[in-house]
Amino acid sequence: MARIIKSWAWILIILPFISCEDEEGIPFSDVPEIELIGISHDSVVEWMDTEIISVRYQDGNGDLGFVEPDQYAIFVRDIRLANFDGFYIGPIAPLDQSVPVTGQVNIEFPNLFIFGNRDYETTQFEVKMIDRSGNESNLITTDPVVIVRK
Repeated sequence: MARIIKSWAWILIILPFISCEDEEGIPFSDVPEIELIGISHDSVVEWMDTEIISVRYQDGNGDLGFVEPDQYAIFVRDIRLANFDGFYIGPIAPLDQSVPVTGQVNIEFPNLFIFGNRDYETTQFEVKMIDRSGNESNLITTDPVVIVRK
């Protein structure tokens, strides 16, 4: 089932921008930090609606994202499942530079579905990022999402 979800999820990176300091004038940590911006729906119709998880990230040396598409930078777990699914994100900053970066990533799930035979099911998603140095971000959890049968 995890492979099914993984095959329907796409990562879109939007609004990446480079910044030298955070709001308080203190450089970012070299360990990536993420924050949940929100989810697009608190209820979706299975196989029809697209759920989007929006996450803000920051990293002090900009080593987020990988060149090789089989290396994953962002990991998402539907709490109904045991394992995280990894998703590719290309390099956010030039590979030969160490610069602080901040931005937003949207994770799309176009075809969520109910695992059992009930009329609805509730889930949440956990999200984390890993940089090229192997530093793992904090773990965030979305609000509940109700999946309803049509």
